[in-house]
Amino acid sequence: MDNKKTELPAKKTKKEDETPPVESHQSQQKKSQPSVPAVKNTSNTGKIWGLLFLLVIITALGAMGGFYLYQQLQAQQNSTRLLEQKLTASMVKPNEKMNQLAAKQSQLTTTLDQQLTQLNKAQSELKQQVALIAQRSPNTWRAEEALYLVRLAGRKLWLEHDPRTAASLLKAADERVKSMMDPSLTPLRKALSKDISAVLSIKEADISGTALTLDDIIDNLNTLPLHRSEMSKAHEPDNDKMSNSISDWQTNLAKSWHALIDDFVLIRKRTTDAAPLLAPNQQWYLIENIQNKLLQAQLALYRQDQVNYRSSLALAKKWITQYFDLSNAKVADTIATLDALLTLKIETTKIKHFQSMKLLTQVVNYGNLLSEEPKS
Repeated sequence: MDNKKTELPAKKTKKEDETPPVESHQSQQKKSQPSVPAVKNTSNTGKIWGLLFLLVIITALGAMGGFYLYQQLQAQQNSTRLLEQKLTASMVKPNEKMNQLAAKQSQLTTTLDQQLTQLNKAQSELKQQVALIAQRSPNTWRAEEALYLVRLAGRKLWLEHDPRTAASLLKAADERVKSMMDPSLTPLRKALSKDISAVLSIKEADISGTALTLDDIIDNLNTLPLHRSEMSKAHEPDNDKMSNSISDWQTNLAKSWHALIDDFVLIRKRTTDAAPLLAPNQQWYLIENIQNKLLQAQLALYRQDQVNYRSSLALAKKWITQYFDLSNAKVADTIATLDALLTLKIETTKIKHFQSMKLLTQVVNYGNLLSEEPKS
């Protein structure tokens, strides 16, 4: 045991002898290397720190530039998105309008197709009617002309109150029926003869002449003189003259006294009522009211209103008689004209329809007269 313990340290010293210690080797290298001054190591360290600082600055600038570019890219992307949204929103309304226009176009197309169908149908019906008309005889055309003349006569009689022209038109219609030379149309000619006789029996009032007379009175109203209170001096008789004889002094004194009294007091006797006088500013209203009544009489004349016509003329005559000078010739002529116009009788026609209208309609529709009217 003791021998083993003593051998282990001997081996250890042997290894130590074989591998020299590190410290001794490094110290040898330091001894063999030449010594470097301390200033040279400091400059290398400064360059390294400067390079490191420069790298840090470049890195920071690169990071800042990258961040700036990132922000620009983000802003550009946002603006692009906004533009896309605006474009999308702006395209919505045109699309809606396009859809509406398309719907309207389809509706118009459908409507046009329907109208075209109706036009084609009407055209075919018109062709059929033209074909039927082409097959008619000349008497049908004459019956059409006679029916038109009878309708025109009714318009002249009931709308224009012209019985003379209406009778002439009925006679022309009878001539058309006569030219047809059809004995079966004798009832139609009898009906036309009755219509002509009924129209000729109407007493035609001269409406146009009466209206012109009223216009003349209206135009001359401003020239008619009104009532005026004129103080006429009494004619002095011959026995009121003064005498040159001195012995007639009492008579001359009495005449002088009476002449003095007559200059202050004038007594006039009237056998009629005193006419009212108008102020100058009221004369215009009087003339305007009379003209208004005469115009109302004209309107009633055209409407064949006998009551309003006479009442308007009577009131106008009353005002002229009351306020105008009756001794004037123009006033007297105007009142005489109004008296003559008051005697005018306006008769409304009692004919409600023409008997020949129904028979002519049968001839036009069926080509001849029917014994009985067909039921619709």
